[in-house]
Amino acid sequence: MGVPIRVTLPAGLATVIGALPHLNPFDASRVVRELLPGLPAGPTIDLRFTEGDVDAAADGSSVASLDDDRLAAVRSFLGELRGRVEPVVLSLTGPVTIDLGLMQRGVERERAASLSRGYVESWARAVIDLSTQMLPGAPLLLFLEEPGLANSMHPTFPLSPNEIEGLVSGVVEPLSPDAMVGVQVSGRADWAMLLRTGISVLGAPISARLETAAAELGRFLEAGGFIAWGAVPVDEPLGSGVERLWRRLSALWADLAQAGLDPLLLRERSIITPAAGLGSFGLSQAERVIRLTGELSERVFNQVVGARLSIGA
Repeated sequence: MGVPIRVTLPAGLATVIGALPHLNPFDASRVVRELLPGLPAGPTIDLRFTEGDVDAAADGSSVASLDDDRLAAVRSFLGELRGRVEPVVLSLTGPVTIDLGLMQRGVERERAASLSRGYVESWARAVIDLSTQMLPGAPLLLFLEEPGLANSMHPTFPLSPNEIEGLVSGVVEPLSPDAMVGVQVSGRADWAMLLRTGISVLGAPISARLETAAAELGRFLEAGGFIAWGAVPVDEPLGSGVERLWRRLSALWADLAQAGLDPLLLRERSIITPAAGLGSFGLSQAERVIRLTGELSERVFNQVVGARLSIGA
């Protein structure tokens, strides 16, 4: 296995992880590409199984290929960026969410885990290969979307921490030499455990108690990892400007600094995102969220530049 890829990013780049606005995927990716040019995000690939997919996955006939119709929107997104050498973001459903869906359909526990890992890895490999083919100079940030992991610390959650760690790391490790692989969760989870899975980026809402894993976050950042802070909520009124959102993010960073994290490193190794995907949003709502994400991103970048100047960096 090769060495995990590492990429240098400007502080506080803005992007979207997950589903794009409720348009056709070609128009949706154009909107995000225009509004977030620093780290554009393509349309997500929803891999959750439908009827008949279980047997197809078991016999290998559902393994992704570069000519699969489900990659058409991603191919179009990458085609519009030909010649780009800066990073891009793509995302697809993660193995825990798929595993939970399989078990709900009655698939036996160990078989569900094996199917979900293999299915996600094959699709992720197809996405990486397509990105490499079309944008050979652009690093890829590939996010595994895990809505199923929200509130997974509850004692009734159907998977143990060890099972979750095995599912995620089993997909992340073989892909890490070729892409920066991240996990995005839209609610609270066992952050310390996820940081042990080999990911390069952790995406989470800032309301999801990330401070409970302060020590692990510090080690993760020092080792070259990034946090994609879900700093723009998608489930509450946004108000008239970015000031309230900036105060929330700054307060969390202050708490983490008080817990021993380097306050400059927190900002330098940050990505700013909405708290979850935007698939249920209309265009005007989504644009509002994306613009606020961009404004927060500018504040982070300017703060880092100011801090570097003040210490002569």
